Amino acid sequence: MKKVLSYFNKITIYIKDSFRRMVSAVKTDAMYRRFVYLFVGLNVILLLSELDIMNYSTVSLYAYIIIFTIVALGLNILLGFSGLMSLGTAGFVGFGAYGVVYFETLGFPYEISSLITIVIATFIGLAVGLFSLKVEGVYLAISTLAVGEIFSQIFKRVTWFTNAYGGVHYKYPTLLGFIELDRNMTYIFLSFVMVVMMVVMYHLTKSKTGRALLAMSRSNSSAQAMGVSISKYRLFSFVVAILYATIGGILYASFYRYVQPLDWNLMLTLLILAMVVVGGMKSIFGTFLGVFIIYGIPKLYLEDLFSSVSGVAYLFSGILIIVVVMFYPYGMIHVTHDIKKLYNKYKIHKQNKLKAGDGDE
Repeated sequence: MKKVLSYFNKITIYIKDSFRRMVSAVKTDAMYRRFVYLFVGLNVILLLSELDIMNYSTVSLYAYIIIFTIVALGLNILLGFSGLMSLGTAGFVGFGAYGVVYFETLGFPYEISSLITIVIATFIGLAVGLFSLKVEGVYLAISTLAVGEIFSQIFKRVTWFTNAYGGVHYKYPTLLGFIELDRNMTYIFLSFVMVVMMVVMYHLTKSKTGRALLAMSRSNSSAQAMGVSISKYRLFSFVVAILYATIGGILYASFYRYVQPLDWNLMLTLLILAMVVVGGMKSIFGTFLGVFIIYGIPKLYLEDLFSSVSGVAYLFSGILIIVVVMFYPYGMIHVTHDIKKLYNKYKIHKQNKLKAGDGDE
């Protein structure tokens, strides 16, 4: 009994120390404060919908943005930091959604079902990563596209796993076996997981591993000359990207409670790719911005403004990608830097005019 109490005290002390470090980081690190502001801002939307200030359906839209921000963060690690391409992202999102539903129907709790799904996806990611060691460029993209198409066919034909075109129904998750979440609590859970995944990516990119991935994205030969193991970090980046995509799929099933096979196609993968490119590669908040621009703006504004014209969202996305590639190749997140520069120039110009006026007097 004393050993159990001692072990429990150690865990309690560790949790307290971790909480103190987190609070200290929030106070001292501006990036952590931004994470907290984003979490609070997303949940203010929930409050506004409860007060009937905002449409209740808007919460579902922001839930989609949260889920695909997580997925796009994984692709950003693969594409932006590692310089590798994948066209099978949607397949892994679908696998995450179907997997958590299937394993919970077998009697496993939500956490175990999620863990089993993630572990299986990780092994698949390792297989894809091992194959990626043998191919480069467009051949790598085609091979990952093949993986996505394999998943697509599985979703449509393997009825014991996916119920084919009938789809599968789910329920809001029950955490730890007794905390039953409703729609609002599941939304808060989604936003919390998204912020956690952002923090993980932040620490990853600032670590030795992140620097190795950046070196690999710029030049394999230079990275090898500096002692970076290309095979190791390629495998790592594929596994991390697939991990993020699978978690996104699990959260999709948890919130929307229905999964059907037609959602997980190449078009969705290209949309996620557009989110990363438009928002900003190598940028955490740029990824969130990209998801909001590509999905949020068309759903919130354009579809209502152009309700009589179909396909406006795709037209908007296409034009925006062209504009970003031409003028902001590092993403729309860098528009803020230009705005700051213009504002600073305006302030300096105004101060110079005031000084010139004082000199005349």
